[in-house]
Amino acid sequence: MRACRLLPAALAIALALAGCGSTRSREAPRAATSASLAKTLDDEHEHDHDDGRAAAPSAPAAAAALDAARSYVTAWARPDLDQATWYTQLRPLVIAEYARLLADTDPANVAATAVTGAPTVVSSTTAVVVADVPTDAGAVRVTVVRHDTRWLVATAEPVPEPS
Repeated sequence: MRACRLLPAALAIALALAGCGSTRSREAPRAATSASLAKTLDDEHEHDHDDGRAAAPSAPAAAAALDAARSYVTAWARPDLDQATWYTQLRPLVIAEYARLLADTDPANVAATAVTGAPTVVSSTTAVVVADVPTDAGAVRVTVVRHDTRWLVATAEPVPEPS
């Protein structure tokens, strides 16, 4: 339960840290996984915090969240587009922090060119859905967050290889 409460903070930290590098990115941005950030935060804190907010309960993934994940990967997997057109199509699908990372990404470095199947839910709460979206270059793990009445992409990265 504690890890669920730390997820929004972990995402914010990942997005902030990802923006600390060079201003020009050659590859599509990759964020640290929320699980690894939550573990790091757990390791550094020896006591619980009660901020008065309940953690988002587990819930079946909303169809709109899965649609948002698929729409994002479909728009992202367009290495044939110029950067300005590519970014213009992605911007309305992502949170502001992630949009800043994508602003300097060269779409020619995106290996995928097509979504090849339906998203698969990895985890789901009423506020955050993590789904794997298959592409012709491997699956992309997309974290979608509830933003007002819409679902927006907070991070996307290649699905980790099984260990």
